Amino acid sequence: MRYDLNILWVEDTSTYYEEAKELLEGYAEDSGISVKFYYIQNVKDFYDKMRNNEEGFKLYDIYFIDYSLSDGVVGSDLISMLRTKNVDADILFYSSDKEASIRKTIKNDMGAFEGVYVANKNSFDDKSYMLIRKNAKRLTSLSNIRGYLMDQTSENDFTVKSYIMEKFETLTPEQKDEIAQILIEYIKQKKDKFSVKIEETLEKLNQGGIKNINKILDLSSELFPIQLKYKMFERMIEFDNTLAFSEITIEQYLSEIVKARNNLAHKKLDVCKMQKNILYYDTMKQLRARKCPDDCALHDDTYKISIEEWQELRKKIHIFGIEIDNVQKNLMESTE
Repeated sequence: MRYDLNILWVEDTSTYYEEAKELLEGYAEDSGISVKFYYIQNVKDFYDKMRNNEEGFKLYDIYFIDYSLSDGVVGSDLISMLRTKNVDADILFYSSDKEASIRKTIKNDMGAFEGVYVANKNSFDDKSYMLIRKNAKRLTSLSNIRGYLMDQTSENDFTVKSYIMEKFETLTPEQKDEIAQILIEYIKQKKDKFSVKIEETLEKLNQGGIKNINKILDLSSELFPIQLKYKMFERMIEFDNTLAFSEITIEQYLSEIVKARNNLAHKKLDVCKMQKNILYYDTMKQLRARKCPDDCALHDDTYKISIEEWQELRKKIHIFGIEIDNVQKNLMESTE
């Protein structure tokens, strides 16, 4: 399972953790955000887990830390250690009855508690929702959108390829023939087109060199399109009674999510004046020619994605990701 946010939660009362986590998971799910909680009850386990955090890759986006912990340790000790190790993630520091003590501790050392939010258990839900929203907001940051799309679709491509490779030999002879027909029909449809295109391209290159680099660069994807791989995968899934794509279909994934990936992942991106649309460009000619109107409604729909469209698309990516992860889980379990 892939996640938008990873939250480390240090709380010595497991019943409170389970109850609060369930509410937060429901909130995140309704908001189209996938959150993974890592629960630590024993302070020693926290110190062990943080050992490689200073120089290693970042594992957690947010920390929830209770004030009163096991063995007489207070949460402020953990926060001081995190800041000493240059962990700059947001921290929610909370207590059922020690909020005044927390605020006094922070006031006495403001520098060490920068980025620390305070809550009692009555305000915990609102503060935690706020931090989840705040950190999930990065998914609408221009610098993160490209990486998010590539990460999500690459994970899907990996699972689709793995499923085809591992499950093909388990098909019946009739099913294998059906998958083969998908390839045969594709090749038949494209054979003449490819033959003519190759001959024309060679002739043009021999006569005048490269006159349209875009057509040259597009040849590889045209010879082996992602749609063909997913079409094979879709049919093989239909053979498997244990799996189904009920909420987001393969067709929707290709026409909406992969299309957005192709539009945003390999092009020049910008944000419109009113910060309501992502604009994308293939060439410098387009960048020079397309001017951002003062009214966002006047934007040409062929080269933009609105913030509302992106939020809806992200929800679909999340839903489809869950379904693909179920396929990956099925593959893992079949080899155990």
